Amino acid sequence: MISSYTVWQYVHIVLFAYWLGADLGVFFASRYVARADLSLAERLRFLELLLLTDIGPRTALILMVPVGSTLALNLGLAPFLQGWLWLVWLLSLAWLALALWLFKNARDPRAAPFARFDGWVRWVVATLFIAMGVASFARFGPVETGWLAAKFITFGGAVILGLLLRAVIRDWVKGFAQLRNPATEADGNLLIGSAHHRARNLALLLWLLVALTAFFGVTKPGLGLS
Repeated sequence: MISSYTVWQYVHIVLFAYWLGADLGVFFASRYVARADLSLAERLRFLELLLLTDIGPRTALILMVPVGSTLALNLGLAPFLQGWLWLVWLLSLAWLALALWLFKNARDPRAAPFARFDGWVRWVVATLFIAMGVASFARFGPVETGWLAAKFITFGGAVILGLLLRAVIRDWVKGFAQLRNPATEADGNLLIGSAHHRARNLALLLWLLVALTAFFGVTKPGLGLS
């Protein structure tokens, strides 16, 4: 008989696949966004593709929180979640609804304050996970398992890198606005090229952290704790 833990574990693996796989698509699309030898229309199409593909990692990242919490509680590794898992799911689904709404209404000026709020939520989530991981290694809790504490830290780091990548995408948008004006076209290409270089380095580091997060979950090393 298939256990609920096995089902949630499968969902967890699928989320990792969508996170890493879709990020790879974003990475390759960005190469064409930065190519100055392509027409503006072509580059804009690749930018649209990049933004469309990026919703996969954004969705996976958010769902990692409640799914991972469910698995940790199921394993008895997160007793502090006992009685509060429903709230984790409720807040996570509300966050996901906000992210999807922002994706659908990205060009609506009224979405700007909600986008800032979403960014604030991500900083809070990242800080919380890193703090929990560091506190656990310092033996202050909330978990006593080394691999889970390490996952907290790498996941929080991945969230921060995602925020930095979003800042790069904003530079792309500014660069494309400059490309529409012949007087600022050269500056626009420089801005896009610089943003692509930063995005490439951030993406490589992000993949490393996501891969490490998965590695810790599969191998479950003690790392000085239990």
